[in-house]
Amino acid sequence: MATVGTGVITRAASATDLSPNTANSGGDKFTAGSDVWLFLENSSGAPITVTVETPGLVRGQAIADLTISVPAGGYAARGPWPADVFGDGGGLVALTYSTHTGLSFGAWKVGA
Repeated sequence: MATVGTGVITRAASATDLSPNTANSGGDKFTAGSDVWLFLENSSGAPITVTVETPGLVRGQAIADLTISVPAGGYAARGPWPADVFGDGGGLVALTYSTHTGLSFGAWKVGA
């Protein structure tokens, strides 16, 4: 899995700062946070399912992984991603994909 940075949206941010990442075949990770949002874009002709791992526990019980359906030629935005639910031991959120072909994404938060 590749770890990608979390972009910060500011008045001074450039288009390069906010460029989406190409999804990797083995999945991707980004830093968890209650102020972090995920934007997914599917340029393929078929829907893509993105699975977000949930290693957190509620009273010792496992939480089911979250799935996001990104429509063909469409978008999905989700968040926030608090570390106590979605973060692994290193504080990262893990994503896997039904296919990575045509999928791009970005993890962003609003800065000052």
